[in-house]
Amino acid sequence: MDTTATFAPSLAALGRHPRLRRPPGRLTVHAAITVAVFVSYILHRLTEGGLSTLFAVVGVGACGWAWLLARALFDPSGRDARWPRIVALIVAAAGAAGVLAPADSLLARIAAGAYALSGSAALMLTFVEPFHRFRRDLDRPEKRFRLAFLAVYAGLVAVSILGLRAAAEGPDAALPDELVKAGCAAVGLAAALAAVWFRRRHPLRQTDVAAAPPPPTARQAAAPRQPTAEDARVAERLLRLLTEEQIDSRPDLKIADVAARLGEPEYRVSQCIRTNLGFANFNRLINHHRIARARRLLADPADRRSILDIAFDCGFASLGPFNRAFKDEVGVTPRAWRAESRRAGD
Repeated sequence: MDTTATFAPSLAALGRHPRLRRPPGRLTVHAAITVAVFVSYILHRLTEGGLSTLFAVVGVGACGWAWLLARALFDPSGRDARWPRIVALIVAAAGAAGVLAPADSLLARIAAGAYALSGSAALMLTFVEPFHRFRRDLDRPEKRFRLAFLAVYAGLVAVSILGLRAAAEGPDAALPDELVKAGCAAVGLAAALAAVWFRRRHPLRQTDVAAAPPPPTARQAAAPRQPTAEDARVAERLLRLLTEEQIDSRPDLKIADVAARLGEPEYRVSQCIRTNLGFANFNRLINHHRIARARRLLADPADRRSILDIAFDCGFASLGPFNRAFKDEVGVTPRAWRAESRRAGD
């Protein structure tokens, strides 16, 4: 039996699978390198002998790789520019040369100078990354994430570099110095993993950093438009906000709020609502999801709340608009729906 002929179609199908064909992203690659480098740095601080030297060669480039990870966290581009990678490689190469070269050699002095210059540049540039396209209309979780990143990073730099240089006096300070630096690296590693976890749950998009395209003219807006794959992705993200985060429970929700949350211009969100989701306008979409939630709550026999309380919970500011929207969507009043649904359940 020809096993090659048997398994060839299956192998070809596996090769076409999108998850298997897609290479790891920029954030994944830099996160993996940063973990390896930080672990090596920590082990260097806690071990001795030749093994410690090996860990030092790998871990000495931590500040350069941490900067590349910060760039991946706050810049949604698919790949790095060339010059940041060159700087990170200079940090790693100069640091490794300083570890391996004889202490009093010319190579050691050159490596120390190059490492100090490039490493300091990487440390300072990491402070700048959270301000990449920092705008007033960023959503609250993103703003908090960036401020938390700055606070943790500034605290670690202050403790591991500035504070230790001021406090290190005498030979008895050597052991605490190693332990504190290892501890700071461990905290930094944990913070980096938490940042990667957040970014995977709240990904940036090209539209977060690129200038938004100009709104269409009146003639363009009136012309029929076919939905695109990007429209479908925007629609999927919008539905996720409505179903998972229930942002429509806010009575004062406006399309500008949703557009800012999605990082898309308002006209793009409106087009997506009309072409992909099939609603006449934003208010129709929001009321549809609010009424759908109200129907479930009213039909639940365990929910003893008043109709007004349920209206508030679903995002309506008062009972009148809720009654009108409910009857327009369902065909009966909320009270009649509750009575009929619970009677059918008995």
